[in-house]
Amino acid sequence: MHYERSERFEPARLLTSLAWHCGRLLTLRGDWKAMPDSAAFVWLLLSVMVLGGLSEQLVRGHSLTSALVSTLLWLGVVLAVSSHRGSLNRRLVAALALLSIGIEALLILTVWLPAAEWPVAIWSGLAVLR
Repeated sequence: MHYERSERFEPARLLTSLAWHCGRLLTLRGDWKAMPDSAAFVWLLLSVMVLGGLSEQLVRGHSLTSALVSTLLWLGVVLAVSSHRGSLNRRLVAALALLSIGIEALLILTVWLPAAEWPVAIWSGLAVLR
């Protein structure tokens, strides 16, 4: 007898998929067209990106005001780059947000590994430009 597996939300599977996509984007092998075209997914990633940006700035010892300004400026850049004639490309926003989350995580780790900061910054710049 064959039983169909019901489709249900599995957080572990979602996190594994996000980590895989983030790794592909960071290693310059990802494709933004492979991201889901979902508004809820985009807003979830943007929320995590903003929290990650704030965390990264606060871990480095910046004031809350400075952290908010730099994080919101980056959010504006991501949204501006992803919009074309007023419409938002949700797949591109999701890819840039996921890439930003990975970069923020690496930059937080460089607080404890200062020698890795320049390579992370240079590689992140290449990944974003790609």
